[in-house]
Amino acid sequence: MYFDKRVILFDQVFPNQISVLKTLTRFLEEKNCVKSSYQQAIINRESQFPTGLNTTTVGVAIPHTDAKYVNETQIAFMSLSKPVEFKQMGDNAKVEAKFIFMLALDNPHKQPQMLQRLMALFQNEKAMKKLETIKDEKDFIEIMKKEGIEEGQ
Repeated sequence: MYFDKRVILFDQVFPNQISVLKTLTRFLEEKNCVKSSYQQAIINRESQFPTGLNTTTVGVAIPHTDAKYVNETQIAFMSLSKPVEFKQMGDNAKVEAKFIFMLALDNPHKQPQMLQRLMALFQNEKAMKKLETIKDEKDFIEIMKKEGIEEGQ
């Protein structure tokens, strides 16, 4: 299960990308999903290899780092009331990210498949619009199951 630790936050407000990354990594660390070194590793990786994406509906970011910093696979999710600037994958263009999917994957072979699943979700305008309105973990998990991201369909 990718969301069983319930690191799912709605309508958050943060001044910048670093505060978003630190908050999500702190929650993952508190749940013992990641090592204490995960936070700095994800900040460093994001600065070198940005993960922002402009979708047809909202900007998203999918920060992640090496499996060696992960104790247990988990995905942390955060929706932002006010988007935070990330840099776009590939060209470093500005992305006003409203959704953050932070990947903590304990097996590097899981990463390409999970990224493919997330890309499919990001291209599904109906699901993305629904994500903009939900405020409940149960509804969020149902969308993730329906989109093939969470197990137990």
